[in-house]
Amino acid sequence: MRAERPDPRAHGSRFRAAIFDFDETIVNLEPQHTAAHQALCRAYGADYASLPDSFRNGSGRRIIDDIRIMRAHFGWSASEEELFALRQQHFDAICARGGLRAMDGVVETVRALQERGLQLAIASSAVRASIEKVLVQLGLRDAFPLIVDGSEVTHGKPDPEIYRITATRLGVEPHACVVFEDSHVGVVAAKRAEMYCIAVRNAAALEWQDLSMADVVVERMSDALSVLPR
Repeated sequence: MRAERPDPRAHGSRFRAAIFDFDETIVNLEPQHTAAHQALCRAYGADYASLPDSFRNGSGRRIIDDIRIMRAHFGWSASEEELFALRQQHFDAICARGGLRAMDGVVETVRALQERGLQLAIASSAVRASIEKVLVQLGLRDAFPLIVDGSEVTHGKPDPEIYRITATRLGVEPHACVVFEDSHVGVVAAKRAEMYCIAVRNAAALEWQDLSMADVVVERMSDALSVLPR
């Protein structure tokens, strides 16, 4: 665990909101996403393993962008909308089987931030309906009144658009927001949005993530509260 930048309190700022990435920050869904992609490929007679490693091990992309990459790679004639809908049907069915658990320390961190009076939101490249269903399974739906998903932005992470939109909807200045992220592109997006970023390393990530741009890097969410400036 290491701090890399000064405590923002030195500049007189005060956090009013906490914004969370979703996949691999709140819950590990990499196996479910992979399974849904594989199911889509099987439905169209394609070999998921033939996709580049950079695609199969990547993190932080919007689902619609994944669909566009697969459609181009395999030369599918079906529309993006049709492919997206079928892929999400598979994903939701896989998640509905249960067994999902919040990542270590997430529930405690979320509840502690609520007690501190911070507004909470999710800013994720994932799909809102799926996010909501998973949050219900985790018992955390009530914690996040605001969810901004990949369909609401023109540019996915590392573009800061999703974080800027989230701050605007919360009515909070970017410097008063703390972001929790697990991926390189997410950290870059948060910092480009001029927000304080705590990166939580995911030991199970398919690809090593460069989190060096974060203000603080911790090995697990349970360490986050101890390094979060008040």
